[in-house]
Amino acid sequence: MKKNVYNIVWADDGIDDILDSDTISELKSDGFEIVGRAHDGKELERLLKTPEMVDAVIVDANFNESDINIGSDRDTSGLDYARSLYIHTLNKKIPFFLFTGRSDELLRNKYKDNPKFLEDFPRHKRWFSKNGEGEYNEMLKAIKQAVEEQNSISFIIRNRYQQELNAASLLKGSSTDEFLFNFLIHEYENSLEEIQEPFVSVRRTIENIFGECEKWNIIPPISNNTNGVVGYFLHNKYRVIDTTTGKYNYLYEMLGDDIMPKPLAYSLKFIVDITQDAAHSKKEMKLNVYEYFENTKDVFMLRSVVYILIDIIRWFAKTALLHNDAEINELTLWRNLQKNTIVQNDCIDSI
Repeated sequence: MKKNVYNIVWADDGIDDILDSDTISELKSDGFEIVGRAHDGKELERLLKTPEMVDAVIVDANFNESDINIGSDRDTSGLDYARSLYIHTLNKKIPFFLFTGRSDELLRNKYKDNPKFLEDFPRHKRWFSKNGEGEYNEMLKAIKQAVEEQNSISFIIRNRYQQELNAASLLKGSSTDEFLFNFLIHEYENSLEEIQEPFVSVRRTIENIFGECEKWNIIPPISNNTNGVVGYFLHNKYRVIDTTTGKYNYLYEMLGDDIMPKPLAYSLKFIVDITQDAAHSKKEMKLNVYEYFENTKDVFMLRSVVYILIDIIRWFAKTALLHNDAEINELTLWRNLQKNTIVQNDCIDSI
């Protein structure tokens, strides 16, 4: 059974000392992922620019609004700034927790004229002491409870599709994980028809996967030919037709077993065919997939395409993990059949 993961941003002027490697490891084993650490209020604000990726925030009482050094243990400008973000910027959509070494008496005296503070940080529910025995663990338990009670869609999706989103994040420099997350949110909300040009993102993701495969020498240098790559997975060879002779020229051959299972390769061919229009000018479109989707809002076709894409992304992550040495891959996964031959004539790629 998969364990839920709770994404935490932690703000404290001494955060680097608090979050040593052992503490991070212990938190991770308990399901907590530290996705951001802030030393002051302004840094915290920057980390909360994408609140959908944060489940909870932990703040100290004794840190400043900016990176100016704190001169007094009564300086709570960082806490006040964090509370302002909680109330006004985030509209209390993300739970905030106070974890501080300041005494209860000091803080109660500090905020005696601001009863709303205690409403936002009730003791032993959202306010915990660094000096209180067992309160650290109490806080972690309270975070889990608050996040699950809030039961945000983004939290559900990120935990339901942990492996898939992690796999998508391996495609560096692309927005695949963002597209996939957005699709899954819309799927959960039954609002897929609102997604703009989803087939373009599918096509780009496929091309990114092929580019990464070529970079790691999982496939030969053919990633700029999408149909050719699909043909390679289907037939274990990369081939083109010589327009002069009408015969095939085989340029690369796969070694050993299929690098991609045949059912998956045929599924890949399906989504490549469907998304052809995403790679050509409108004059060259064969299927008019844009117009079809806009006119029909056929979310079933979109679902079929994206869920196959998810399978391809998972395949890529697993394959890249198994074959992570480009030099070895070049020697063991494929061979060049045309080392001493130059194809003179124009060639048409063929599957």
